Amino acid sequence: MQFRQEVCPMDHQAWLKTVEEFFREKNRVWLQGEEGTLLHFLSGTPAECHSFQEVRALRQALPARDIRYRKAKTHLQVMQSKWNPDGETATVDLIENVRFFYEQKGDIGHESRRSVHRLTLLHEGGSWKVARDIVNSEPKMLREAPTAAEQAEVIEETDAEPATREMRGRYDRVRAFKYAELWWNGFNPAYAKMEGNDCTNYISQVVHAGGMPQIHSGSRSNGWWYRGKNWSFSWTVAHSFKLALPRLLHAQEVADPRQLKVGDIICYDWDGDGRWQHNTVVVDFDAYGRPLVNAHTIASHRRYWDYRDSYAYTARTKYAFYHIPDNF
Repeated sequence: MQFRQEVCPMDHQAWLKTVEEFFREKNRVWLQGEEGTLLHFLSGTPAECHSFQEVRALRQALPARDIRYRKAKTHLQVMQSKWNPDGETATVDLIENVRFFYEQKGDIGHESRRSVHRLTLLHEGGSWKVARDIVNSEPKMLREAPTAAEQAEVIEETDAEPATREMRGRYDRVRAFKYAELWWNGFNPAYAKMEGNDCTNYISQVVHAGGMPQIHSGSRSNGWWYRGKNWSFSWTVAHSFKLALPRLLHAQEVADPRQLKVGDIICYDWDGDGRWQHNTVVVDFDAYGRPLVNAHTIASHRRYWDYRDSYAYTARTKYAFYHIPDNF
């Protein structure tokens, strides 16, 4: 495991040693299970430690995938660490990059994730413990969500073909794929970065890079567009984008994820309440023909499509599978 400190205003080697040991153990548990060994590092409860919950969810999701992890490589980049004014705790902000290698039906596959953590450390019994570990998680709340009236406008407006739609053409799945690969763990400076919830902004960029024309409107509640420092709700809000897929982008909903192609979209309703909260793009398929996806927020590369290994997943989670037509 690689460990690099970016900013450290004081000598906090004791804190950083605890952080390094914690993530080294997490890296081992990815492969061997026994997430209970992480409890040794905790001062708070497991519910307050995202890493503990993440490892548990990933291990529980393995049987359905029929894979065996062979190797995990973790790289940590500490952005800042500080002693808190309360005089009892320290805070460490870091980026965790993990790449997994796994075996499935005799083939070797890989996936990657990039997470931003904030750890709160407590000096307890002569050593530092992790009191809390929070992360930029899969979105549970809508960012810049339209009001009920605005949402009604979206639904009503999309019943008709907008007059400002650009020239029709062909959806280039290779270009969409290349864009998804290039920016899965970064942000194109040509677009605004949606702090804390960039998933739909990234997916809209991928689809547009594939040649899907924007649908311009003078209202953020209508169309699907990005212009300067302004954009439609459907460009950045997961629920609005889900509505726009069939009504504006002419995407076709299919019943089985194996019917999708590279460049197609999967939508997620974590709570099963009809409010869609996340979107991903298909970039490949596993040995059984099931989609692997890229996404933002928790930056994910070739992640298994069902997200059962996500902290956001619940037993009520629903999916919608959208195939974007080759010609629009």
